[in-house]
Amino acid sequence: MYRVLSFSAVALAVKFLVGFVLTKLFALFLGPSGLALLGNLKNFTQLLHSYGTLGMQSGIIRFASEWKSQPKKIANLVGTLNIIFTISALIGGSFIFFFSSALSLTIFQNTSFDYIFKIIAVILPLQGFHLMYYSILQGLGNYKRVVWQAVLMDLIKVALTSILVLKYDLVGALIAMVVAPVFYFLLSVWNTAITLKIFRYNWSKAVAKNLALYAMMSLFSSIAIPIVYIVIRNKITTDLGVDNAGYWEAANQFSFFYFMVLNSIIMMYVLPKISENQKVSFFRKQASEYFLKLIPVFVVGLVLLFLFRDIAIWILFDDSFRPVSELMLWQLLGDVFRAASLVLVAYIHAHRLITHYITIDLVLSFSLILFSFFFIEQFGLIGAVRAHFVSYLIYFVAIVFLLRKTLFWASDE
Repeated sequence: MYRVLSFSAVALAVKFLVGFVLTKLFALFLGPSGLALLGNLKNFTQLLHSYGTLGMQSGIIRFASEWKSQPKKIANLVGTLNIIFTISALIGGSFIFFFSSALSLTIFQNTSFDYIFKIIAVILPLQGFHLMYYSILQGLGNYKRVVWQAVLMDLIKVALTSILVLKYDLVGALIAMVVAPVFYFLLSVWNTAITLKIFRYNWSKAVAKNLALYAMMSLFSSIAIPIVYIVIRNKITTDLGVDNAGYWEAANQFSFFYFMVLNSIIMMYVLPKISENQKVSFFRKQASEYFLKLIPVFVVGLVLLFLFRDIAIWILFDDSFRPVSELMLWQLLGDVFRAASLVLVAYIHAHRLITHYITIDLVLSFSLILFSFFFIEQFGLIGAVRAHFVSYLIYFVAIVFLLRKTLFWASDE
C-alpha cells in the first residue's frame, strides 16, 4: 500500500504546496470573513463538480479501465458520455444563469455577486467535459500523463488565483475559482485526444445503464454534503458572525490536507483492487492492512498536530485565526472516524451496494445538520466541531452495522 504514496508523491507534494500557498494567501489578504465566503463558493463548485459528472466519475474510471483494450466499447463509452454531458450542461447552465440572483443570495447572503454565477453558467459545460475526459484518462491507466496534468492544473490554479487576489482581493479569488476549469478543459482535451477520438456522439443503452448505477450511488452524497456544509456555514454566519464561520472553515482546511493523502490511497489503490477481486477474504485483508498500518500513523499525525496546533495555525493562517485552536480537538477526533470509514465506503462503492450507500449518506447528512444546529445554539462555535465528531462517529457505526456480515461472518462461498 505504501508504494501508492511514492507513485503519486510528486502530484501530492505539488497539491500540498499549492494548498498551503493559497490558504496562506487567503488568510493574509481576505481574513476569516473572506475565507468563509470562499468556503461557500468552494462547496458550490463541488456541487457543480458532482452535477458535471452526474456522480459517474468512479464508473467512468472503472469502465475505461475495463474496456481500454476494446476500442468499440471505449468509443461507445465516450459517445454516450458526450451526449449525457451535453444535455446536462445545457440544463444546468440555463438554471444557474436565470437563477443567478437567488443563488448569490443563498451562497453569499446578498445579490451583488450574481455575475459570478452567470460566469459559472457559461463555463459549466467546459467543466463537465474536463471531468469526463480526465476520468477516462485515469481509467486508461496512463498515470504519467494523469500526474503531470494534475500538477499543471495545480500550478495554473495557484498562478491565476495569486494574480487575481493580489489585484482584486475577494472578487479576484471568487473569479479565479470559477474560471480555472476553462484551462483544465483545454488540458484534458489535449491530453486525452492523444489516445482517443473524443469528439464523437453515439448512444449505447448498455453503457448508459451501467453508468446510471454509479449515478444512483454517488449523486445524492456528492450533492448532499456540500449543501449541508453551506447550510451549516450560513447558520454560523447568521448566529455568530461571518468571522466565526471563517474560523470553522479554517478548522476544516486542516482536514483537507491529510484527507488528500488518504483519498488518493483509496482511489488509486484500494478501490481498484477490491473492484477487481470481489472475494470477502481479500477485502478483509485490505481493510486489515488499512487499519493496522495506515490508521495508527494517521492517529499519531493527528496527535502531533493537536500538540502543536498553535504553531500550525500560525504557519497555515496568521494571528487573526487564533480562535481556531479551541476547535481542533473535536475536529481531529471526528476525523479519526471519518478516516476509519473510508475503506468501508470503498467496499460499498466497489460492490455497488446502492441502498447501503444512500443510507449511510442520509445518516451523515441528517446528523451533521441536526447536531450542528442544536450544538451551535447550545455551545456556540465549538458546537459545530462537536457535531462533526458525533456525526462521523454515528456514520462509522452505521457502516460497520450494515457491513457486519461482510466484516465478521461471511465467507467467499
